[in-house]
Amino acid sequence: MRQSIIIFCLMLFIFSNNCYAQEQGAGRPPMSPPIQTELHLGHNKLVFQNIMIKPLDEAHRWDFFNITYFDSHFQDQDKPFNEGLIQTYVAYNFLKGVGLGVGGTYNTFTGVNPNLVGQFVNAGPSHLVVFFVAAHLKSSPSYEAFTQIQYRPRISENVRLFTQVMALTNWNQLEIHSRSFQQLRLGLDVKTFQFGLGADFDQYGPNRQSKTNVGLFVRTEIFN
Repeated sequence: MRQSIIIFCLMLFIFSNNCYAQEQGAGRPPMSPPIQTELHLGHNKLVFQNIMIKPLDEAHRWDFFNITYFDSHFQDQDKPFNEGLIQTYVAYNFLKGVGLGVGGTYNTFTGVNPNLVGQFVNAGPSHLVVFFVAAHLKSSPSYEAFTQIQYRPRISENVRLFTQVMALTNWNQLEIHSRSFQQLRLGLDVKTFQFGLGADFDQYGPNRQSKTNVGLFVRTEIFN
């Protein structure tokens, strides 16, 4: 598991730096990640999520991170899986885009826990890469990995293709699966709005009980 995380981090680093080099070659400056708000209406549930990565100083040494997630299932037998998540931390970047942070998480299943976090963030006009690993400090520690990758090549002057992969996995003591999801988005990016098709794949508990949600998404971005 640890080797897989290291290899994945290296792949993210290579991908983001290739995107950065292409944008610099096209005369595009580096960017701060936007505030991202999304609604996803699928055949099984409604999902709201908001992701914020906000620099706290001009040198971008300090970042404030927050992810807020709520879902509501339509079928009565699925309502025990309704979930709310708020994860917040403040990180210090000792290298460009690489930092360590402290914060806390609220989850409807596990309650409130303090966190130690390591993050990697790289943003540009046509890409966004966010990756963090977190240790939840509680009597029985759990560990989490979160990834968000966007790629949006230009179609015309005002329109880009929007693609996104987002995933989260949580393990108890790095051995027992607790919660994970994978999200796929494919659509169009017009000005500060993105819309299109979305698919969510959720897994719950040690036996990885699976739920799927396919439908339409709309999101907007507010730049820092």
